[in-house]
Amino acid sequence: MEQTTEVPIYVQLISGTILGVALANLLGGAAKFIQQPSTHKFNILHGLWIVFILGAILVFWWQEGLTFANVQWTFPLYLFQTVYCATFLFMTAMLLPESIDGYDTHYDYLIGRRAWFYGALILSYVLGIGNELVKEGWDDIFVDPTYIVMNLIIVAILACGIVLKRRWVHIAVASILVLLVVGAMLVE
Repeated sequence: MEQTTEVPIYVQLISGTILGVALANLLGGAAKFIQQPSTHKFNILHGLWIVFILGAILVFWWQEGLTFANVQWTFPLYLFQTVYCATFLFMTAMLLPESIDGYDTHYDYLIGRRAWFYGALILSYVLGIGNELVKEGWDDIFVDPTYIVMNLIIVAILACGIVLKRRWVHIAVASILVLLVVGAMLVE
């Protein structure tokens, strides 16, 4: 099947829809901490993760806008793009669920479900590397060994979030990722 110039528009449409729903859920869930302070007790960990996910979506979508037309879109790449966008929606759903039945606070819920949340973060991060590979090419990404080492360190830090329960570890992990996304925003 021959590709038309309309294919990227359809890919952008589905990607934008998924990311739009993720943003709506993120902002709506964050607003509940203000709207319903008796049932939604704000904590620094959620605040950091909200900032990170918001920033990560904004940086991702900005970079997509700059590189979307450079890609020869195929169905596997379309599927890849859809799954990558869906990880943002899944992270938001895990961070700010509709209900926390069985848990005292949102923090307790997040720590209880941390393997799912951090697993989605790791998957999103790895898919982000794949996305860079598709958009930038192998030679531009993997020439510098520091890129590989830094990515391995970040995945290891995220894996610590799965294994460890200590509050300071989770705040440190979230803080590191917030600093990285703010740095990415400043570079853009």
